[in-house]
Amino acid sequence: MYALLVFVLLFAFVLVAGAALAYPVYTLLSLVLEPEFERVANRTVLGLGLLTLLVLFRRFGFRTWQDIGFPSKGAQFFKDALHGFGVGLLIMGPVMAGLLLSQNRVLDLQWDWTLSSVAALLVTALVSGLAVALIEETFFRGALLTAVLRRGSTFLAVASTSVLYAFVHFLQPEMHVDPGGLGWANGFILLVDAFAFLFSPLQVLDSFLALFAAGILLALVRVRTSRLVLCIGIHAGWVFCIKAFKRVTDSNDGSAYAFLTGSYDQVIGYLAAAFLVLAIALYLGISRPSGEKTRMG
Repeated sequence: MYALLVFVLLFAFVLVAGAALAYPVYTLLSLVLEPEFERVANRTVLGLGLLTLLVLFRRFGFRTWQDIGFPSKGAQFFKDALHGFGVGLLIMGPVMAGLLLSQNRVLDLQWDWTLSSVAALLVTALVSGLAVALIEETFFRGALLTAVLRRGSTFLAVASTSVLYAFVHFLQPEMHVDPGGLGWANGFILLVDAFAFLFSPLQVLDSFLALFAAGILLALVRVRTSRLVLCIGIHAGWVFCIKAFKRVTDSNDGSAYAFLTGSYDQVIGYLAAAFLVLAIALYLGISRPSGEKTRMG
């Protein structure tokens, strides 16, 4: 519980500090650029979050990247990343197929289906997937999960980090700030708006369950294999699939099975949650605990 408390306090600090710094950072950038306030606020919070990761490293005694699950050899890194990426495709591929078969999403025939466009899309989706996976896995299944495992049970570590992982995905303000009336308060207005989903939790329940199940699976892989890069690869495979799939398809609200599509991104919902639960069950059936808690503690 100590590690969780530290994380929650640091997380709250990042949000509040980011809201407070958003306006002065925007003002400075406006001297040379024409930035959007919402984007500046988001990047300010992200930057503070990365600094928080360094604080976690020092606070919990992590001395090397190996302490949170990274391999010491580059060859192992690429092997695990490739292996995990393939697993990610195997898990998310049926979800994409299911959304097409149920006509929740339909192919965008107006999209530029040329070889160059497809290649550019695949590269962009791959880079995005790797970036998102590297940042999120280093934090959630690397530093945070390791810290909680050192002072708590495996169940607590897996469950708590998965809840937090799912929760933070919905902290996305939707309002647009009028640049003509900006001030210090606007950062805090965006912060309050980011928590608006809490007033209608049932609207995001489908996506929350899917993200929670994703967090559970990734945490189990981390605990049972000790290999964080496997998690990075799996996560990257998921993001790659979703980014590419969304770009070449359109959402179909008129589908009889629209409830299967998630509210978060029009992809991750009950269908994805079902496949992820199935993946968890299969993984628990074929894997064995590796004594990870002993080595991490």
